[in-house]
Amino acid sequence: MAPGKKKARALIRRGAGILLAAVLVFSLTPLGKAFWKELSSLSGFRGPVESSPLELHMIDVGKADALLLRCEGETALLDGGTSASGDRVVDYLCRMGVDRLDYVIASHPDSDHIGGLSQVLEELPVGQLVVYPWPEEMGQTLEYAALEQAREHREVPVRQVQPGDQLPLGGTFLEVLGPLKDYEDSNNCSLVLRLEYQGFSALFCGDMEAQAELDLVKSGANLTADLLKVAHHGSAGSSSQRFLEAVSPSVAAISVGPDNSNLPREETLRRLESVGAAIYRTDTDGDLVFSWDGKHLSLRSEYQTTLERTEGNS
Repeated sequence: MAPGKKKARALIRRGAGILLAAVLVFSLTPLGKAFWKELSSLSGFRGPVESSPLELHMIDVGKADALLLRCEGETALLDGGTSASGDRVVDYLCRMGVDRLDYVIASHPDSDHIGGLSQVLEELPVGQLVVYPWPEEMGQTLEYAALEQAREHREVPVRQVQPGDQLPLGGTFLEVLGPLKDYEDSNNCSLVLRLEYQGFSALFCGDMEAQAELDLVKSGANLTADLLKVAHHGSAGSSSQRFLEAVSPSVAAISVGPDNSNLPREETLRRLESVGAAIYRTDTDGDLVFSWDGKHLSLRSEYQTTLERTEGNS
């Protein structure tokens, strides 16, 4: 190689080294950290959020459900979207630094809730698969068969729960409130779970509809919650006025996407507004991450970052 070319390459390598060093130094400064954070946001990369004792993630899987619950290092996945959502859910868990799930919970056997769970079981270690003992005919779907096949292949223990049971999760537990009866339709047979942690509470309702809601209200169960996972993607047949008044949520989170059902319905949104709930939706806000630090509830969404300072009402 000619001496001139050698000298040029040496200068290039030296310049690249100086540039790399400058970038590393800049990255350690407050301005540099802010720059990389903003660049990450603009690129669409969603890495782990700042650690909080309790985090509730509503993953944007369209008109379906997938929720990651984390408390003091322990994790649960409540539903996994459709079969087409499997990659999305697994990728999200990996980006959030989740390498193991203590629980995978199926709220009910509908395809838009359990479809992606078989892939989750195949790709991540899982402590327990949690289900309700639904009538046999409700489990006769391709998605449920795939979930059972994955559970057997990965030798994941299955746990059937009933109202009154508790699932320990970090410094708290998920209390099973429903279903209270063996309803004929799968929506009303959804597991209803309540979480309470350091003055904050959340209620997860699957696709529960008005009849099961009324039965819960009449049972005298403690339904109050700061955050409500709105049932059935905001359909008109769920989130009845009487039920919402019993829950009295300050925040309502809806997992929904465009389809022919035109969800959430306007009457449901009006009922939520009438009880004073601030409404957040995955179709307009993307992934939703609610974090509770013991005093304040903060929200980070995929499309913008907002902050709600809300004292718990439980």
